[in-house]
Amino acid sequence: MKLAGEIRSSGVAVTLVVHEHKRLGRGIELAMLALKASDVGLEFLTGELKGSHDPSGIVFTVLAAMSGMEREYIRDRTLEGHESAHKRGKTIGGAGVTDDSMLSMALHLRDQ
Repeated sequence: MKLAGEIRSSGVAVTLVVHEHKRLGRGIELAMLALKASDVGLEFLTGELKGSHDPSGIVFTVLAAMSGMEREYIRDRTLEGHESAHKRGKTIGGAGVTDDSMLSMALHLRDQ
């Protein structure tokens, strides 16, 4: 974003090209503000918003809201999955990579 702003300030038209709006990530609100302030265009290659857009339009208010809702949905589903696994006695995370003999050796080496 900083580089795009610097290039734009030299008088060159700049368009930030993104695969899909989801790729802008969690900081989409800040990204949109930076694009507006820098007069940088935005183009999405795929998704519901495919095409070129002016970051100062209503599209990005909606986009920021959609991203926030999606983030909350993912968070809620993840927490539900953790709770469900906990009730079934399952642990969250990958399988352990050590056994008792490996742990014993590591502790022995640490003590030396």
